[in-house]
Amino acid sequence: MSVMEALYVGFVGLAGLSMGSLMVLMIGHLMSEHWLAPIRAEVEAAALTMPLLVFLGMPLAFGLDQLFPWVAERDHLPPMRAVYLSTGFFLIRSTLYLLVCAGMAFWLIRTQHVRRVSALGLALMTPVMSFAAYDWVLSREPHWWSTLFGFAFGLAQVLAALAGAILVNFLKPAPTSSMRMSSLERALLTLAFLTVWTWFAQFIIVWLANLPQGAGWYARRSDPWDLGLLTTSYLLMAGAIVVLIPSGVSRAAMLGGSALVLLYHGTHTLWVLQPRDGLSLLETGLVLGTLCLWIAVFIMVMRMRPSYAEEASSAP
Repeated sequence: MSVMEALYVGFVGLAGLSMGSLMVLMIGHLMSEHWLAPIRAEVEAAALTMPLLVFLGMPLAFGLDQLFPWVAERDHLPPMRAVYLSTGFFLIRSTLYLLVCAGMAFWLIRTQHVRRVSALGLALMTPVMSFAAYDWVLSREPHWWSTLFGFAFGLAQVLAALAGAILVNFLKPAPTSSMRMSSLERALLTLAFLTVWTWFAQFIIVWLANLPQGAGWYARRSDPWDLGLLTTSYLLMAGAIVVLIPSGVSRAAMLGGSALVLLYHGTHTLWVLQPRDGLSLLETGLVLGTLCLWIAVFIMVMRMRPSYAEEASSAP
């Protein structure tokens, strides 16, 4: 893995987590304020880190040729795809994705009409997350295009955001009562099943259709290292489901289940992104440094946000 790829892995992972948090926030506002209240501060803080992602994405604009083969191989692409994947158009779209998400996050915390803004935001964020997944992830291998990939990748970000918010809430000095989190625990379990099923459905479609480009995408992720990474990710997810599925809610189960879901997300995302030549010590340090910077900004924003403790304690 090159230095640019290390920055890319950190950027995509954290951008997905921030976008997923914004989706959780909007879904929570539309469904029920009581449902959202226990983790509202956490998902708001994560969504408000979007301006940091604009900063983290800037260096990548100067290394697109190291990340995306289509920069040097556009002549081998179908004409329409070659136009879509032109460098200038790609950068314009990427900037638009980040600005839309950042704008929605700040609008949502300032408006009094949260349900109305959330409805508009979901209508915008669904295509934004799908096209961001196509551009930032799937276009690394531009000869294959899947209509399900964007949904699967976006759903995984929502799952990770919810798991992260629950985990952070329980690690706080004064966490919300586990009984107040029961709806969130069921939502986490449902999203876990749905995420696994969506990725499996994507694989089945490629297998049944026997599409060379799709089969090649999976074949390139089938060496011993990649298969080990994939197996580890689904063992972690199986562990999370086993921990979360029994009836009743406990602090230990929600802590363990959320942590396992996040570990699943990290290993599975690494498998999907497939950085070349593994991780050296320098590149591992870059990824961890990017993560630490994001966490520092997240904590700073969290301290400036209301706790919503009163709303959480009054939840039915």
